[in-house]
Amino acid sequence: MDTYDTLLSALELDPRQGLTIISANKLAAAYFPPLNPDLGALIIDLDSSHTTKRVLSVLRSLYPHDHKIGLVHDTADPVLELSLDELEAEPKALALYLPPLESHSSFESLQDTVAHLRAPEGCPWDREQTHASLRKHLLEEAYEVLEALDQANLDGLQEELGDLLLQILMHAQIAQEQGNFRMSDVVFGIQSKLIRRHPHVFGDVEVSSVDQVLNNWEHYKSEERIGGPLDGVPRSLPALAQSAELQDRAGRVGFNWDQQQNKIEGEFFWLTGKGEQQLQPEQLGDMLFAIVNYARQIRVDAEAELQQANQQFRAQFTNLLEVVSESGQQLEDLERTDLIQLWNDAEQR
Repeated sequence: MDTYDTLLSALELDPRQGLTIISANKLAAAYFPPLNPDLGALIIDLDSSHTTKRVLSVLRSLYPHDHKIGLVHDTADPVLELSLDELEAEPKALALYLPPLESHSSFESLQDTVAHLRAPEGCPWDREQTHASLRKHLLEEAYEVLEALDQANLDGLQEELGDLLLQILMHAQIAQEQGNFRMSDVVFGIQSKLIRRHPHVFGDVEVSSVDQVLNNWEHYKSEERIGGPLDGVPRSLPALAQSAELQDRAGRVGFNWDQQQNKIEGEFFWLTGKGEQQLQPEQLGDMLFAIVNYARQIRVDAEAELQQANQQFRAQFTNLLEVVSESGQQLEDLERTDLIQLWNDAEQR
């Protein structure tokens, strides 16, 4: 205890303000630091350059590279102030102190903010929300994350992931208030599932390929599943994405169609009116289903490709309207040949 008291005195720290003490070896064995960045962290026993480098690597996943720290070689010497980037030149030390990040940087503080919003003295709007009322917001935020991904907008992605995380925490907070489950139960559930389904990482199972990993994943899922392999596909998924997931789930348990290109050509034969009978609505659905399965077989995400085609059409149609407006004409008054030419011109803009 005297050693800790001496260290705290050298660093001028008051543990009553919040402090995590952790050994360098425990931190070096982690892949993400088990630290609350809203609190100061005292790392002790940096007894080798190897341990120090590993600690540095782990800390960088939570703290910025220029985060200022205090290094103690000997309690009788002044505390050395440097950044995480400069730590690599310091192979051994008695202790390392990381001051807190800016407030509201931890998952715990976000949970506290959400709980505050739901408290009697919190926000009237947040207090009246239910699982059902938040449903549309969860869906909207998920799609906004996808849009940021599609646009490779990393700043937008950071913001949208935060908005999506808020929705998750709101649902967990409501469940906790109703006595159903807590956020810690959610975390424990997904942690246990990840460890259970990755025995090649956390156990003694050996794998030699990604396909083998996926096969093992499906095997462990089937052991946990109460219903059939399709029961886990949400019916609320967009039809195209749902079709791809249904076929993928069926394919994982050995149910695959061959010659999907022939199937598409056959449905298209009826679609174009070349068959003896008019195409029925369900045949159009069959054709779309076959296209999705063909995309899956050639390892193409049909949903993503259609989204890209949608965006290309949106941009080209907007350009077309500009071209028509510049010509002083109205879209509905154009002859078909002129419209085709302007459409091709719009593609080049």
